Amino acid sequence: MNLAVLGGSNGAYAAAADLALAGHRVRLWRRSPAELGPLREAGAITLVAEGRHGPARLDSATADLGEALEGAEAVIVPLPATSHEDVAERLAPHLGDRQIVLLTPGTLGAYVLARELVRAGGTVPYALAETGTLPYLARKAGPTTVKAPVRAANLPAGVFPASRTAETLAKLRELYPAIRPCVDALDVALTNAGPVIHPPLVLLNAGAIERGRFDIHAAGTTPSVRRLIDAIDRERLGARAGWGYRAPHYELATYYDEARAAEGLYGEGAKAKLVASGLWDEALGLDHRYVTEDVVLGLALFESAARTVGAQASATAGLLGVFGALLGRELSGRGRALEAIGLGDFTVREIRELLHLGWTSPLWARAIK
Repeated sequence: MNLAVLGGSNGAYAAAADLALAGHRVRLWRRSPAELGPLREAGAITLVAEGRHGPARLDSATADLGEALEGAEAVIVPLPATSHEDVAERLAPHLGDRQIVLLTPGTLGAYVLARELVRAGGTVPYALAETGTLPYLARKAGPTTVKAPVRAANLPAGVFPASRTAETLAKLRELYPAIRPCVDALDVALTNAGPVIHPPLVLLNAGAIERGRFDIHAAGTTPSVRRLIDAIDRERLGARAGWGYRAPHYELATYYDEARAAEGLYGEGAKAKLVASGLWDEALGLDHRYVTEDVVLGLALFESAARTVGAQASATAGLLGVFGALLGRELSGRGRALEAIGLGDFTVREIRELLHLGWTSPLWARAIK
């Protein structure tokens, strides 16, 4: 398959290398030509991982987005959800109506990106899909090397519009056989592990984080942290029940309980592999995506989704309040909260209809205002 992979993130380099090693033709786009220098000089990205690994030669590495997208059947966007509005503006002049865009993950970004593409005067693609987690837990180990000690064993994916799910996911399974279908884009957004696990780890380890490099996964997962993670996850499941989404729910307990690992996102031995890699011993702060994406966008979405269906979300709302105090701004009702992305005046039934029909729905005109 002809693919475009966007960005210079850990996930983008892992995706570009892995998919090239799988035999696909991959073009990698980065905004800055200077940042592509080492990659052009090396001629490949080296992937260190279980399964496919080694030097992966790309078709091209370019700072010209039009060049990257020309002829691409699928466009992979492994960028933080905070970039989606900017990505939409950049994509608007270049996307075609037969392409598929995949966000890994999305935080309801499939809907947001479609909305912003239309607002920017662009063409909406055939479909926009998003995953509930990263396909790879990865970190760069150099300018042309990326290490991915964990691959997603179960990769929930939803499509906007959901009416195009079957065709879209059939195509994307050629890239990621671990894809598991979700009802729609909100269903998959409410499987995202990031807003469940990262905010408690950051907040309850804030002192250690501020003193320097710290591995929140190895040293930061204390009993108190686990209790808060479990509380957020229970509220996430309550929101899912309120919206009528059925199992699997990919509970975070499956990441910690090896007996249940096969039913979780990352499979057996995932936590041990992640900790043993040492790759998450890093400098963190309130500008890290664990906060800017998982709190500001992800937790805001979780809280509003729960509130919309009358589900209990006191722990989630509490975390939003505390992080809001740390950041000096209101977080509840902002970010990816339903009311912040044009869905505040819609009923649950109308939101579900809009997610199913997308831009062909009579409700679309209200959503893009």
